[in-house]
Amino acid sequence: MSVSEDEGPQELEFDMWEGQFEFVGGSHPLYNGNSEQDDNGNQGFGQNGYDPTVDLFETPRRRNGFKKHNVQLWYEDLAGNVQMLQQQMSVLADNQTNTDERYTRAKQDNATLQARVMMLEEQLREVELRSEDRLAEEERRHRELVARVDREKQLQVENCAIRLQTLELENTSLREEAARCRAQAERLRAEKTTVTEQLGEAESIVSSLQDEVAALRDQERRHKECAHANQLLVEELTLEVDRLRLEIHTLQELNQNSREPQTQLQAQLDSLRQEHRSLQEAHEELQAMILSRGVEEGRNLLSSANESHSLAAELDDMSQDDIRSAYKESQEVISHLRSYIDGILLLIVENCPRLLEVKPADPAP
Repeated sequence: MSVSEDEGPQELEFDMWEGQFEFVGGSHPLYNGNSEQDDNGNQGFGQNGYDPTVDLFETPRRRNGFKKHNVQLWYEDLAGNVQMLQQQMSVLADNQTNTDERYTRAKQDNATLQARVMMLEEQLREVELRSEDRLAEEERRHRELVARVDREKQLQVENCAIRLQTLELENTSLREEAARCRAQAERLRAEKTTVTEQLGEAESIVSSLQDEVAALRDQERRHKECAHANQLLVEELTLEVDRLRLEIHTLQELNQNSREPQTQLQAQLDSLRQEHRSLQEAHEELQAMILSRGVEEGRNLLSSANESHSLAAELDDMSQDDIRSAYKESQEVISHLRSYIDGILLLIVENCPRLLEVKPADPAP
């Protein structure tokens, strides 16, 4: 913002403060009822500045115990007005000084702004020149770029034409290859059908063989379970036979001491011997049967699967239910034998209890 040197003087600003002006009413002794009135209706003093009808030497009123003369009061009012005017003059002088300072600063700011405007105009001209040079350079580069793009486009078109010819040749060769592949696929499909049929037949054969092997293994397992049960039964029977022999020996010793129930005991002993012989014969027949069955099973296994299994493997193949059933059967046989022996002992106790007495051994001579 610039300020012209021909601009007129600015209006003065007055700072008002409390008590700057004092208005005196009609009760002041310097006023009277005959005071002059100007065109605006304001009353004032006469030509001499005071009312001549006022007696300046009139005895003043008492105020705070002191008496003042009218001249002294007028002088005090005049001194106050003079002091007030001096203060107003000092305020006007300060305002004028501030106005001059603001005007000087405005002139300096205007000069600075004009210099800056000139500098900016010079910079603008330089920027315009540089922009024109840069625009010319960009236009030249654009023309060169367009020419290069045209050359590249022409080369790309030629390359695409060459590649199109190559792709057409490849397409022809691929069509021929596809025809050969389709013929080969048909041949392979026919071979696959044949192989699938053969595979189905082989799978059915394998399934039947697996069923046969499973049946043979099941049969072998049952034979092994039976052999194991028979073996346990034989062991139990052997123990029972030993016990019976011991009892028979005891009975024979008792029979030597007492001959009364000899006939009955002899018959019982004969029956026990006969039963023992029959059990031994049954045991031998069972062992022979197990042996022959095992040999036959082994031959069957060797002829069918060319495999051999041990008794331990057979026991491993047995289920817990089969083992429990075989053991239960052997326990039933043993319980029958024990009940029979208990009946014989009961008859001995009822008929001849002396046979069960144990005599002390005679001392050696």
